[in-house]
Amino acid sequence: MIDQLMILAESGAGASEGIPAPFIGLGAFAILLILLGLTWLTGGAHHRSLDAKNDADSDD
Repeated sequence: MIDQLMILAESGAGASEGIPAPFIGLGAFAILLILLGLTWLTGGAHHRSLDAKNDADSDD
């Protein structure tokens, strides 16, 4: 499916003098990285080490 997208991007850019295919690929990569970052921030996995550290430091 991705190879078809790149073929479509190359043919579209050549026909209409539009955005070159590498820019489309870089844009897709950037969007995927942003989605990965948002998933990491909202997932809570990075809080587990902080929770364990706070439990060890408590004076209960």
